[in-house]
Amino acid sequence: MARSPDHSDDDSLRPRTTGSGDVPRDGRRPNALSADRPSGLGPNIQGPGQHGTLRSRSIGFGLRLFLRPALDRMPATDVSLGRLRSLTSGAGRAAALETTNDWSWDGPVPGLWVGRKRFFESDKVLYLLHGGGFTFGSPWSHKALASRLASEAGIPVFLPDYRLAPEHPHPAATEDAVAGWRWLLDMGFRAENIVVCGDSAGGNLSLQLVAALEAEGATMPAGVTLLSPWVDMDIDEMTARDKARKDPFLAIGLVKHCLEQYAPGIDPSDPAVSPVHLTPSPDWPPFLIQCGGEEIFRGGIERLAERFAEHGVRHELQVWPHQFHVFQAFHPVVPEARFATRDIGSFIRGCLGI
Repeated sequence: MARSPDHSDDDSLRPRTTGSGDVPRDGRRPNALSADRPSGLGPNIQGPGQHGTLRSRSIGFGLRLFLRPALDRMPATDVSLGRLRSLTSGAGRAAALETTNDWSWDGPVPGLWVGRKRFFESDKVLYLLHGGGFTFGSPWSHKALASRLASEAGIPVFLPDYRLAPEHPHPAATEDAVAGWRWLLDMGFRAENIVVCGDSAGGNLSLQLVAALEAEGATMPAGVTLLSPWVDMDIDEMTARDKARKDPFLAIGLVKHCLEQYAPGIDPSDPAVSPVHLTPSPDWPPFLIQCGGEEIFRGGIERLAERFAEHGVRHELQVWPHQFHVFQAFHPVVPEARFATRDIGSFIRGCLGI
């Protein structure tokens, strides 16, 4: 009897993948890169996963039908922003079982440690920069995702509570991301024993951190994984993509409001806020990049991958068909999210040699 779409083997749930260079993995990861992408061409997306599972497509349909209209109607006010902050932080507190969490005030940026008790004996750590459009989100909102990644990688996770706009506009968040990194080094973690991870706005900050370390001539992290990173502030491109097919999750009005709060008066093409315009280096660490095929950030993410290919950065780009923004956070219910977080764990272990 045929299996249902939500219980398929690994190959039937693979994303469409491109990349260049030798991207670490721990030997248990099932997929290989389809091809090295020639510079100057758009991503040549290939692979068996041409459609999302029935369950994930149903969830995406529900988000597009109910959540997206609510976000479109949400007024761009401080009151709405406050409610969004409360909602996202509350929703993320229900983390996995056997999870330890410890709030730390020791460093220049307070933060949350997440992981099973035995993970804290490790000399390796995942440095997770949460998303939320630079204006909401918190370590608490991402506790459940952090717990999942800690379990997949077998190491603890530290989430810095970086400052948010509009109270603290750019460059406060970038400064805090760098300060949190330096504090981990002061704690005794070696750079080569740290993997950086960021989703959405946190992906932006992860790239800014790497650029800052390069400018200082400092040792790079062992690897970086980006989940639906917000790397391009070109609202026009996102608007056109949304008109062609409405994003299930991201509302253009909310994205524009977050940008106005985070980077008022700054040219959207400035690399300091749009890291797609940074000049990458072959000396950068390896990257694993995941995004949903339905999200409006996809264009910027694909351009980032192309710049990586042009400049010799080891990377793998996974575009997961029919998936939405940061779908990995839905790992309890979305089959693709479970496979995606498994890939992230494999990448982290491969980077750290564990």
